[in-house]
Amino acid sequence: MTKNKPNQGARKTEALTLRLDPKVRFLIDLLARQKRQSITGVIESAIETYATNFHIEADLWSEEDGEEKTQTVSMYKLSKELYCTDDSLRFMMLVWHCPRLLSYEELRIKETIYSSEFFWDQYPDSANPVDDINTTLLREHWVCLLKHVDDHKSSPTVVPYESK
Repeated sequence: MTKNKPNQGARKTEALTLRLDPKVRFLIDLLARQKRQSITGVIESAIETYATNFHIEADLWSEEDGEEKTQTVSMYKLSKELYCTDDSLRFMMLVWHCPRLLSYEELRIKETIYSSEFFWDQYPDSANPVDDINTTLLREHWVCLLKHVDDHKSSPTVVPYESK
């Protein structure tokens, strides 16, 4: 088991490589000095501020109405609502709540899940697929599903997944 660096605590971080104009890199460095933050802290703060001010429509639960409805929310709030450490559940949260953000590859995964009787509790009679996709099975087969989709990426039609 790998240990976290002392300054990381239990937090997992991701590496990101960027190409920046030298003037922008200098600006970030100046901001970091002024705020007495790391360059990473300045970039994280800037992205959070940008995401707080960037709004998008998403289907989220409304406490007021007691049901899921289309709402305009900040991208920051949406990320908080959808984020989960489990890749399969985070993917399905995006599918269910803001499907217009899916890339082509993610659409293929979604369509493979929806065309695969294996992942449904009641196939395909339900009007509400959110309740009928078995997320436990999806989690257990996530890696195999991704490999299956990749293996069939050149197929002109979606090939349903079957457990082996």
